[in-house]
Amino acid sequence: MAAPAADRVRELIAEVEHDPGEVALRPIPGGASRETWLVSDAPDGADPASGRQWVLRRDPEGAVSLVPIGDEFGLVRRAADVGVPVPEPLAFEPAGGRLETAGMLMAHVGGTSVAPRILRRDEYADARERLPAQLAAALAGIHSLAAADVGDLLPAAPADPATAQLDEWERQIDEIGEALPAVELGLRWLRRNTPDPAPVRLVHGDFRLGNFIVDESGLAAVIDWELAHLGDPAEDIGWLCIRSWRFGNDDRPVAGISALEAFLAAYERAGGAPPDRERIRYWEAFGNVKWAVICARQAHDHLSGARRSHELASLGRRICEPEWDLLRLIEETS
Repeated sequence: MAAPAADRVRELIAEVEHDPGEVALRPIPGGASRETWLVSDAPDGADPASGRQWVLRRDPEGAVSLVPIGDEFGLVRRAADVGVPVPEPLAFEPAGGRLETAGMLMAHVGGTSVAPRILRRDEYADARERLPAQLAAALAGIHSLAAADVGDLLPAAPADPATAQLDEWERQIDEIGEALPAVELGLRWLRRNTPDPAPVRLVHGDFRLGNFIVDESGLAAVIDWELAHLGDPAEDIGWLCIRSWRFGNDDRPVAGISALEAFLAAYERAGGAPPDRERIRYWEAFGNVKWAVICARQAHDHLSGARRSHELASLGRRICEPEWDLLRLIEETS
């Protein structure tokens, strides 16, 4: 992964803020869809945090995201407008520009997105107490955006959000060409049990631990919007509840930090319309299908040579986890 040219990044920063002088870039690990770089004007050899910092996200060669990065930049701006905590979006550069591939520059937000640190370390004990209400408020803010608010950035709202999502992830399975019998079974069960269509709102699409920056006060920012779409708000809640995002805290179904009832009460206080348990359960089952397909897709990118990466390869070994959870949910619900 070659870094963007530092002098070009410096030009971009100078246009929106001030000339920072010499800047250095280093990759931020994590994120399997887009490259993320920490930019700092700290002197050579110094801790990057000793200077000013920014974050640059860029499309890697060969990557395909459901939301183009320019539209992701626009979505982050709309979310900020309704009070969702996000990194301040500063500038967008199209493909063929100074960043070579398309990319966006954002303000740096301090904290961590590493789930085990958030769930286990003593310094985040107060944050864990605050997070359920903060996440509920952020999600209610996201879901306050209707099709009319973001329709210029996303495909048209589907008549049936569940069927539209099933069609999309089935398409991705077919594109990979890998046999995933448990996932195929899950898709058939989901098609037979689709809930009545809900009012369509903005759905983050990847609202989970790992995509939250958390500091000692709690939620600092919601990041990674490349799976956003118009759909059923309950999809985000079901996704937040899948066991993979509890990181071992299985007795707390909401991101390993909260009971569902407490989270939904906070979501309602923040202006959200809590869905019923059956709808959430449906979208939790769907979330396991989606995560299994994402794991297969990332592994396929590595194996096909599209993007060689140990991280992508390792995700292929995780397919069995959401498959197991999916089959358990179907058995419990049937």
